[in-house]
Amino acid sequence: MNRPQTLTLHVSLVYIGFGSILSQILLVREFLVSFYGNELSIGIIFTCWLVWIGIGSAVGNKVMKKCQSISQLFFVLFALTPLVTFAQILAVKFVHGLMYTTTGEFLSMTELLGFSFSVLSAGCFLWGMLFTLGAKMLLSEREELWRGVNKAYVLESIGSVAGGLFFSFVIVSSLSTLQIVFFMLFTTWSIVLWHGLKRKKQFRTVALLCLIVLYYILLQPIRTLEHQMDAYQWSLINDKLTFVRSIDTKYQNLSLLRLENQYTIYTDGRPVYNIPNTYESEVFVHSILVHRFDAKRVLILGGGFNGILKEILKYPIQEIEYVEIDPALLSFAEPVLDKQNQQALRDPRVKIISGDGREFLSRKQGSFDVIILNIGEPSTANLNRFFTVEFYQQCSTRLTPDGILAFSFPSSAEYITDEMKSLNASIYHTFKQVFRNVLIIPGDHAILIGSQSKRLFIQDPDSLAQLYTTAGISAEYFSKYMFEERMPPDRIKYITNTLESAQDYRINTDTHPVTYYFDLLLWNRFLLGDNRLFSSITRAEIFVVGALAVGILFIIIFIRRKQIENRERNSLAIIIACGGMIGMALNLLLLLNFQETFGSIYEMLGAMSAMSMLGLALGAVFIIRINQNHKMKFILLIVLITLVSVVFLLPQLLHFLVRVHSIPFTLIITMFCSGLIGMLFGIVNRFYSHHTSSLGSVYAYDVLGSSIGALTACSVLLPVLGIQEMTMFLALVLIPAIIAAAFIQRSF
Repeated sequence: MNRPQTLTLHVSLVYIGFGSILSQILLVREFLVSFYGNELSIGIIFTCWLVWIGIGSAVGNKVMKKCQSISQLFFVLFALTPLVTFAQILAVKFVHGLMYTTTGEFLSMTELLGFSFSVLSAGCFLWGMLFTLGAKMLLSEREELWRGVNKAYVLESIGSVAGGLFFSFVIVSSLSTLQIVFFMLFTTWSIVLWHGLKRKKQFRTVALLCLIVLYYILLQPIRTLEHQMDAYQWSLINDKLTFVRSIDTKYQNLSLLRLENQYTIYTDGRPVYNIPNTYESEVFVHSILVHRFDAKRVLILGGGFNGILKEILKYPIQEIEYVEIDPALLSFAEPVLDKQNQQALRDPRVKIISGDGREFLSRKQGSFDVIILNIGEPSTANLNRFFTVEFYQQCSTRLTPDGILAFSFPSSAEYITDEMKSLNASIYHTFKQVFRNVLIIPGDHAILIGSQSKRLFIQDPDSLAQLYTTAGISAEYFSKYMFEERMPPDRIKYITNTLESAQDYRINTDTHPVTYYFDLLLWNRFLLGDNRLFSSITRAEIFVVGALAVGILFIIIFIRRKQIENRERNSLAIIIACGGMIGMALNLLLLLNFQETFGSIYEMLGAMSAMSMLGLALGAVFIIRINQNHKMKFILLIVLITLVSVVFLLPQLLHFLVRVHSIPFTLIITMFCSGLIGMLFGIVNRFYSHHTSSLGSVYAYDVLGSSIGALTACSVLLPVLGIQEMTMFLALVLIPAIIAAAFIQRSF
C-alpha cells in the first residue's frame, strides 16, 4: 500500500469527524421537521445512526483485508459522503409524499424506526468504514495496531469538536441546509483533489481556485433551488397549501404556508400558530383575565404575538413583559399579522424579551398580577420543564398575593381515556403541589388557573358574565354568553372529580420528569390504538430487564473457560459496550441539566458537544502517551471505579451544577466525564489489539453501547425511574464491566 501524505491523511480523518457531525445535525433537523420530535423519536434516530456506523466500522475490517489499494478506496468513499448526505436529506424531506401521509399526521414508532434505519444506512455505513480504513492507513509498518485506532479516534474527535462549534456559531444562521451540504461537498472534494494531484503540485492551486469560484457562483442559486424543493415538498403533503417561505433558526425550523386567507406557521414540521387566530385567542385570554380583570402587570411566556397581546391590552394593563425564546419567530410572523396585532407588538406598554422563560424568572425582580404560559403541550423534555413543581414555584414567587398563573393543555370535555387521564392527572396534581386555589376549565384544550389567594375562583357562569360585562371588554367572537357554554357546572365537576379521584398519578419534577412521558403514551395511543408496550413499562420491570442483561453478560464472560482468549475478547467487548452506554447517558443527562440551569441548550449545544468530544480525544491521547503496558490494567480499574463513583454521585453533582450556575464549570464536568470514556476506549482498544487485527471492532462495540444509551436514557429510564433510581440502574449496568476488568487483571 502506498501511504498518502501524512498531512492530507490527518486532515481527512479530522474531516470525517467534522463532516459526520454536520451531516448528523442536518439530518436530525430534517427528521424533526418530518417527524414528531420528542425524545423517543430522537433516540431512535441516534440509535440507527450509531448502529450503522458500528456496522460500517466492522465491515471495514473485512474489506481492508481483501482490498489491494486501501488509499484509493478511502478517497473514493470520502468523495461520496456529501453526495450521500444530500440524497438522505432529499429522502427525509419527501417522506410524507413517499409514504402518503399528510402534514400533522405523525408516523408510528415502527414506521419511524424502519424509515430511519433505511435512510441512514448508506451515509452512516460510509462514515464507519472510513474510520476503520483511515485507522489502518495511519499505521506505520512498525507501529502496534492499537495506536492507529487511537490516533484515528483522536483526530475524528477533534473534527467533531470543530464541526459542532462551526455549525452552532458560524453557519447555522447564515447558510441554508443545502448550502451547508454544498460547503461539505466543496471541502471534501478540495481534500480529494489535493491528494489526487500530489504529483502535479502546479495544478493544485489552480484546481482549488476553480472550486472556490464555482462555490461562490452557485451559492445563491442553491438557496433558490432549496426554496423550490420546499414548495414541492409541501405540495406533496397538501396540494391546497401554498408554500410562502422557510428559515432555519438557532432553535427550530420555521415554515409559513397559506390556505386561502389563513396562514399557518409550522415549527419543526408541526402546525403551531394560525394567523389570524382571533377566536381561540379571545376564548383563552378572557376565560383567564375575567378572574383578574384589574391586573396591572402581566407576564407572557411564549406565543403572545398571535392575538394574545391584542386581547390582554383591552384591559387596564400598565405593563406587559413578553418572553419569546426565538427572536426570529416574531420577525418571521410579523409580515402576515393584521394591523391590530402588529400594533400590539409595538404598544409602549409591551416589553419584548428574547430568552428562556425559566431563565427570565430566575433573575427577574418584582411581581406580576398574571402569568400566562403559552408554549404548547409538554411533548419534549425541553417543554416539560414548564410543567414541573420547580417551575410553578418560580412562578409563585413572582406573583402578587392575588396573582394567577394560567395555561392550557390537551384534554377532553367529555370522555377521558386512560392515557389522557394519566397526562391530565400528572399536570393537575403537580400544579396543586404549589397552588392552593385551582380552577380547571374543560375543553379539548383545558385551561388550568392557579393562585395562592384564599379567595376561591368564581365558577358560576352568570357571575362571570356579569364581571366580564362590568369590565367593558369588546371582542369579535367572545361574549358573556360563552361562560355558560365553556364553563357549565356539570362539566367542571366531571373533570375535577375525575382528576381528583386518580390514584396512580405521578408528580412532575425537574429530577423526575414524567409528564412528557405521559404525552408520549397519549401520542402513541392515537397512532397505534394500542399502548400496552409503553404503558406496561414499570420501575420493577426495568430493573428485572437490567438484571437479566447483567446475567447474560456474566455468562458471556465465563462461557468458554478453556478458551481464555475468547473470554478476554468478550470481557473487553463488554467493558467498552457498557462504557459507551454509560457515557451516552451521562452526556444526555448533563445536557438536560444544562437546559434546566440556563434555560436553553440550543445556543450552547455546539459547545457542550465540543467539550464532550474534546474529553474523548484527551482521554485517548492520555492513553497513547503511556508506553508501559503493565500500567494499563491498573488504570483500567481506576477509570471504572471513578466512573461508578460519578454515577452514584450524579444526583448530587447535577444539583450542585444547578446551584453554582456556572457555564464553564458545567463544560468542565462534561469534558471530565467524556474523558473517562475516551480513556476506557484507548485502554480496551490497546488490549483488544493483542487478540485480533480487526481495527474497527472496539469502535463498533462502543457505538453499540452508545446506541442503547441514546434510545433508552431520556425516553424511558429518566421519566420512569427518575434521576435517583436511574443512577442505581446505570450502576447495575457497570457491574459486568467491573467483573470483566477484574478478569482482565489476571489475564494480561
